[in-house]
Amino acid sequence: MKRILKKNINTKVRWNKLLSTGEWGKERGKFYSKIKNFLPKKKKIKALEIGCATGHGLIELAKTFSNIKFEGCDFSENGIKHAKKKYGKKINFFVHDVYKDKLNKNYDYILIIETLEHLNNPKKVIKKYLKHCNKLIVTVPYKEKGWKEHVYSFNEKSFNDMEEFKRYKIIKTNKDKKILLFIFEKQS
Repeated sequence: MKRILKKNINTKVRWNKLLSTGEWGKERGKFYSKIKNFLPKKKKIKALEIGCATGHGLIELAKTFSNIKFEGCDFSENGIKHAKKKYGKKINFFVHDVYKDKLNKNYDYILIIETLEHLNNPKKVIKKYLKHCNKLIVTVPYKEKGWKEHVYSFNEKSFNDMEEFKRYKIIKTNKDKKILLFIFEKQS
């Protein structure tokens, strides 16, 4: 894991503006389709996505997994407003800031899909949320050179020093882009 931005520009004001129309993130479904094989097909579970934006990706999972009760959260009030409006009958959405807020319940799985690269101190975020789940699934861009909102770049060894880290997989999303999927498990 390598820091690529000195100053994190991912402010609540910036993301509220990006998510103000509810259109941002419609293409996110392709990332979510890549994690379907890592979720249980039949077992009834509860799962939370952190950084769900407007919910476009999470609804793709909810359509596939009737056995999973999904919830989504984001620090953008505009993103959550649009998520509730479009998908609120199927998924519970709430505003949550990873830096300031605490979770008041536990989940079987927590998902952080294409979000961790935007956050300061990714390992601290992982440790915080592993206290609230059995498994944490994270996807991030693979060996990315830089995108204006991405604070960190990740490779296969980014979390080798964390005992909660269990495995990773490199997944091709299109001709030129790959993502890393990391799985973490709560320590007994």
